[in-house]
Amino acid sequence: MSNIGDKIRYNIKDYLTEKEVNKLMDLFDKIKLDLSDNSFPTRTNRLEAVENMKKVLEIHNYEISEYQPEKGDQ
Repeated sequence: MSNIGDKIRYNIKDYLTEKEVNKLMDLFDKIKLDLSDNSFPTRTNRLEAVENMKKVLEIHNYEISEYQPEKGDQ
């Protein structure tokens, strides 16, 4: 029994363009954490990683919005 992850992994070209695949590879490279460094990542580095994760989700057609505390949980 295969799941959607297997289908995407084996048939990625059926779902994403070559440009999207290349962009994903670049984004995943930027998201990787250096686990050899045990200091806490700076706020700038954390937010950059989150922004790159957001781009990955958008390539997969997820709609992402910024949290707005003044509007409460929605």
